[in-house]
Amino acid sequence: MVKFFLILYFFVFLVFESLESNSNMIEIQADVFTHDKENKRMYASGNVAVIDEEFKIFANKIFYNTEKKIISAREKVKIFYKDGSILRTENAIADNKLENGKFGKSYLYIPDDETDISIKDKNRFLRLAANSVERRTAVWEVFREAIFTACDICKNKKTNKYEEPLIQIKSKKVIHDKKKLIMKYYNSFLEISGTPILYLPYMSHPSPLVKRKSGFLAPQYFSNSYLGNSIDLPFYIPVNDYEDFTLVPKFNTKKNPVLFIEHRKNFKNGRIKSKISGTKADLNVNQLKKDKIRGHLKSNGTYNINRNLFADFQIHKSTDKNYIQAFKYDYENTLHSNLRLLKFKKNNFLGVELHSFQELRNNVERKETPRISPRIISKLSSIKTFDGFNWDTNFEYLTLTREQGTDLSKVFLLQNFEKPMLLNDGSHFNLGFHINAGFYKVENYNDPILGVQKSSFYKSKFYPQITLDYSKPFYKINRISKQILEPKFLIVGGSNNGNNLNLPNEDSRSYDLDYIDLFERNRLSGNDRLDNGTRIDYGLNYVNQNLKNGLITNISIGHSYRIKKDVYQPNNSGFENKLSNLLSVINIRPTSNLNFKSQFSIDSKDFSFSQSVTNIILGDSKNRIFLTHLLSKSQDGIEATTISKRNQIDVGFNNKLSQFWSFEGKSNFNLVNELKFLNWNAKIKYQDECFGLSFSWNRQYTYNAESPTSNNFLFLFSLNKIMENDL
Repeated sequence: MVKFFLILYFFVFLVFESLESNSNMIEIQADVFTHDKENKRMYASGNVAVIDEEFKIFANKIFYNTEKKIISAREKVKIFYKDGSILRTENAIADNKLENGKFGKSYLYIPDDETDISIKDKNRFLRLAANSVERRTAVWEVFREAIFTACDICKNKKTNKYEEPLIQIKSKKVIHDKKKLIMKYYNSFLEISGTPILYLPYMSHPSPLVKRKSGFLAPQYFSNSYLGNSIDLPFYIPVNDYEDFTLVPKFNTKKNPVLFIEHRKNFKNGRIKSKISGTKADLNVNQLKKDKIRGHLKSNGTYNINRNLFADFQIHKSTDKNYIQAFKYDYENTLHSNLRLLKFKKNNFLGVELHSFQELRNNVERKETPRISPRIISKLSSIKTFDGFNWDTNFEYLTLTREQGTDLSKVFLLQNFEKPMLLNDGSHFNLGFHINAGFYKVENYNDPILGVQKSSFYKSKFYPQITLDYSKPFYKINRISKQILEPKFLIVGGSNNGNNLNLPNEDSRSYDLDYIDLFERNRLSGNDRLDNGTRIDYGLNYVNQNLKNGLITNISIGHSYRIKKDVYQPNNSGFENKLSNLLSVINIRPTSNLNFKSQFSIDSKDFSFSQSVTNIILGDSKNRIFLTHLLSKSQDGIEATTISKRNQIDVGFNNKLSQFWSFEGKSNFNLVNELKFLNWNAKIKYQDECFGLSFSWNRQYTYNAESPTSNNFLFLFSLNKIMENDL
């Protein structure tokens, strides 16, 4: 008998009552059911659960009108929605879809998926509390006597009471329009730690349910001597799910307002992103010009025409060389515009390109800036195999013109034949034969040999080479580490007449030899000049991985010897003499808190550093000090671009002061002849789960008359889900 009652009780506890409503099926679970068939009502009590595809209701008591399809819930009511929202209320009465209803004193929790999980755990919620809630047609809600916050609510251990959130909005009425995806506040106070600081008769912000909604973004304030006090007031406009605009008017106390527009659009097979700005301001380039239209355009995009064919473009232009730097819009020395059509198929490639450039540097003649239209490049390759015969054919045609200076058209062909071999002991050999052939049409060329200008002529070149490279890795493993030691050799054979100075050099004017390039057949950047002659490259690469912490140390060192000196290479380039510079790359990481990297080139004659780039990082993600040192001797030559000596240091640190506060600072300075600062930067930032602010100082030594060296201050703040900013 006892077993019978236990089974009966268990059965009652798991009773499922299915009800049909407008083709909707819901389930009701409870400890006890009472069905009033005469009044068409059902009562459920004790651990009641109403289950639907869109929601779940849990309460102590549920009353259901089977005729009118109305649910009434009381005592410890919790509603879990499909979108992750949770409503906790004293009582609720609604239709069986919860599209229309009234709720008593309620607390709504909306999941916050965008908060940085490093600040808090993943399961964060935005909170909205109200004395009463009314819902209509599932897309319109009104909260009366409401409070909204994106902050966590903490409990004071001493008083055993919950404290006021850092940032909250108290309103007489809040309307959540889920159709227009906007929240409207009426008669509101913005409070900080429970203290009202700002009265707002009306305000609105995007619904937490939407990621993209039109409206004002957090403003940005900064100050410098050229623009004065400036404020950016960005306004965001989403066109649809695939396109949006950001309008950013910049108001300045010393200059006219500037309008900046950013446009983004995604296509089914591509995307486009554009930035444009403009204003009317005085122009001081060579001479003062009053009230000129000034601005810039930067636009780029890609489009996949089919699986193997795509096009991309970039347009980057400015009305003058000072505008972008003076008005603080992504300064670059050279603005590059291009249009490309590229096709890939297996190992083959074909590209058609157009290029133009705009120089912003004062020491570069604008009329000598080249335009390339068109450039056609292709590569045809066999399938690469070991112990087989491999080949590839590289073709280039281009036409280069200038307003003033040399124009040329050229056709260049590089044909490679290679026979790789992999032996059983791991040794790798590769025997190669290479043909470099070119045909040029040149106009207005100043011949550096004869010292005269040639109006128009044709010239060709033909240069064969042979190569043999060898490498063999040696492997060792023990309880502490894994180690690989790999010697490498490359022999390049060719005559010493591979270069002709009667031809202009457009793509091989500056070059620094480093370990990465050491074992390349042609160590120059282009094909107007070749790394000719006969030479042997040799080096050693060592890798050690600590098996306990997984950290890797890598050391590479190499050298090169050529039979005959190449007098036409730039001085201090590292490979103009018979013996090249000694080249090395070192990456040492003994612990997770120390990382040392250095890439350097040492002169073989006096063992001085010709080039050196060293990086040191000390610390972890919370507290870190970093230093970068760049050292470079000056370079010049018969046709090389002159590069002055550099001895430059970047130093800085990041410090996480507490859970929410951080500070960072850095500086860049030059040590050639005397200490010369290039810039200073510092930022202090506070950011928690609901609020953030940052204050930045930057002093940039610009040496630009229209944007003189000055102190720049930038203040940003962000209110999560209300007015956000990238701090």
